[in-house]
Amino acid sequence: MSKFKLWLIIILALIVLGLLGWNLSESRMGDGDGEIVEDGTPTYKTQTSSTLAYEPTGLLAYKLNADDVQNFAQEKITWFTNPVLTTYDPDKTATWTVSSKRAKLTNDRMLYLYGDVQINSLTADTQLQKITTENAEVNLITQDVRSDDKVTILGTGLRSVGMQMRGNLRHRNAELIKDVETYYEIPNESKHP
Repeated sequence: MSKFKLWLIIILALIVLGLLGWNLSESRMGDGDGEIVEDGTPTYKTQTSSTLAYEPTGLLAYKLNADDVQNFAQEKITWFTNPVLTTYDPDKTATWTVSSKRAKLTNDRMLYLYGDVQINSLTADTQLQKITTENAEVNLITQDVRSDDKVTILGTGLRSVGMQMRGNLRHRNAELIKDVETYYEIPNESKHP
């Protein structure tokens, strides 16, 4: 082999090694060592999502369905479009559905519901059947629910309207705080002569 070919091979080998080293250093540097870049766009998004969450004991706690989901990892929030939350009791029976137009889930498992919030009982044995309001918050761990807006509660034989509500889905209770008006339905008793 001539000296010219030897030097050409050595120079080409050095160029290849240099390019490999440069490529490896670029891939290690990346764009912030795996840090999340927040530019106002979601970290991920999906359509028609269904999420199941379980208690530490392995029991199903709730299911959250939505038409559209957008997660913002830097802010630690997730936005849902047309969410429907279904809660379950320890016997795996669906107990409540909670729906709205939009919802925001925070890192501390608080679900903030916005626009046409409807909470419907799925069990026949509860006095509390339906709660409607414009905005509400649900703690997904304790199932506490609250609203500072006008709330309508429908139950067996009653309809209550008021401002501000506090309650718990697991315990099947809700309390209106201010400006409460309650209407009772008295069943018609047929008279027998």
